Amino acid sequence: MLIQFSVKNFMSFKEKAVLALNPSTDSEHPENINEENGYKASNLIAIYGANASGKTSLYKAMTVALIFIKNSNMIQVNQPIFGIVPFKFDNETLLGPSEFEFVFVAEDGNRYVYGFSADNMKVHEEYLYKYSSQRPTLIFDRKEESYEFKSQKGVLEPLIRFNTPNKLFLATATNWNTESTMIPYKWLAENMATFTDAQNIADISLEHYKGTDRDSYVAFTERLLQVADINISKIKINVRKTKMNPAFAMQAPQMIVNGQSVMAQEVEQMIVRTEHIIGEEGNATNYILDMSEESLGTNQLFILGPFLKDAFEKGMTLFIDEIDKSLHTFIVRHLINMFRDKEINKAGAQLIFTTHDTSLLSLATFRRDQVYFTEKSNKTGISDLYSLDELPVRKTDNIEKGYLLGRYGAIPYIRGEEL
Repeated sequence: MLIQFSVKNFMSFKEKAVLALNPSTDSEHPENINEENGYKASNLIAIYGANASGKTSLYKAMTVALIFIKNSNMIQVNQPIFGIVPFKFDNETLLGPSEFEFVFVAEDGNRYVYGFSADNMKVHEEYLYKYSSQRPTLIFDRKEESYEFKSQKGVLEPLIRFNTPNKLFLATATNWNTESTMIPYKWLAENMATFTDAQNIADISLEHYKGTDRDSYVAFTERLLQVADINISKIKINVRKTKMNPAFAMQAPQMIVNGQSVMAQEVEQMIVRTEHIIGEEGNATNYILDMSEESLGTNQLFILGPFLKDAFEKGMTLFIDEIDKSLHTFIVRHLINMFRDKEINKAGAQLIFTTHDTSLLSLATFRRDQVYFTEKSNKTGISDLYSLDELPVRKTDNIEKGYLLGRYGAIPYIRGEEL
């Protein structure tokens, strides 16, 4: 369960920006709060703001940090670190490292604080704390090439020699099966997923539909589409292997077996079709369409299906940039309400999303601490992240109207006379 994420000196965020999921003392919407081992966190965070205000910068910050954590062990010596971009409108920050921090409750029920600062060539600082009581226990603290240990020093200290300046010690220690880093590493690497376009995760989604649990994933997505009032009664998936055309075989990736290059002889093909029942009851006909003939919105939900199923079963945290892309407002609202429904969201999954759909802005759905805004100064180029809970808003206010009137900032100001 994610409690907090913060970033500093990354893209448009020069100063520290904090996305806090731990709830305030507000008693509204208890169904919007997850609780695990005495810790509480929101199951939904909605982020609004004008174009180029910092919403996607926040999404990229979390994405880049998670990719670095997952792929750290695969980085070669002196290889650049992918995706780290400092705030560029200041000579000091341009040369400084970006900072990232996660506060979360892992599978063992303990709260962890993990953070690091890095530029595109090396890690400057890295630390991991564990809260098994009110007082934190330092697992390791790294500053450049200097390391400090308070827990399992005899196990962790010898592993320093296996780490390099461009790698995270959290990943290196976990690679050597270190118990104190394994649990927080696995939570960060496996319990969080970020994406900005469902098509970008299509390959991962299709692997779920091909696996041993394919029937359960198909059944979940069928229900999702039917509840969304999309006229699909069945999804039919057929995976078959066909002989590769010799003309393309030479261009295909080749395997090395016993030192010999072996060309692939077959290619795996996945065919997805949908069944529609057309006509009145008792006089209806079944029609079959290829998934490529369905709407973009239907394809989006088909791809999202496995991720939503995994999130609800494993208690994952999803960050979706522009969740309303190609989806009707009512469908997005249904996705949001799935996370609020304790019968569906039994494992405490969390959804963080950015959107421009103001019709979702309602205190009938969200707590004030669940609505965030990003705003960028045209004079400095600096983005600011703040929540509705920080503003003078009453429980009876129409926050959609207030937002569109500019009471909370984070909207574009169109110079009509210049158009």
